[in-house]
Amino acid sequence: MKEKELKIDDNANYSSTTNQDGIITHVCSDFEKISGYTKEELIGKNHNIMRHPDMPKIIFKIMWEKLQNGEKFIGFIKNKSKNGEYYWLSTKAYLYLKEKDGKCKYFSYKGPISLRAKHHISKLYSTLLEEEKNGGIEASQKYLNEYLDYRGVTYNEYIETFEDTVGLVKVGYFMTRKLFS
Repeated sequence: MKEKELKIDDNANYSSTTNQDGIITHVCSDFEKISGYTKEELIGKNHNIMRHPDMPKIIFKIMWEKLQNGEKFIGFIKNKSKNGEYYWLSTKAYLYLKEKDGKCKYFSYKGPISLRAKHHISKLYSTLLEEEKNGGIEASQKYLNEYLDYRGVTYNEYIETFEDTVGLVKVGYFMTRKLFS
């Protein structure tokens, strides 16, 4: 049976907060609605409760490395709803509070993903998953590094090419930069 993709509301506010261990501390009502879980079912659970099996582990490794270094993470996440359907979200996450005892809180806001992004990212994620299956997360990291190096971009630069209507202009810029560097 083919999975059903849920439609993302362009006007919705999909946001959540977690602690440094990925435990959900808050979700908004729109996020509840799309995930199919209630706040009570989500609060206190690891955010990976919604992780879709099509998501490569390397993406979450990158996310946590960026967050722990105080950097913003941008990426595309395929989540699985409570009833087994799936939905794609363009995600931005960042550290918003570091307490005196060192504990951190992270905030993420999410929105729709373009068809162009979904097409390219789905292909990339499929290859990364195959690499992970055959050689672990190290193989996936190696493939992703080579993929980005070939394009002359960082991870964030690559993701940003799908974020807005100037994405194709950015692609041209990055290709030209690589050509003349």
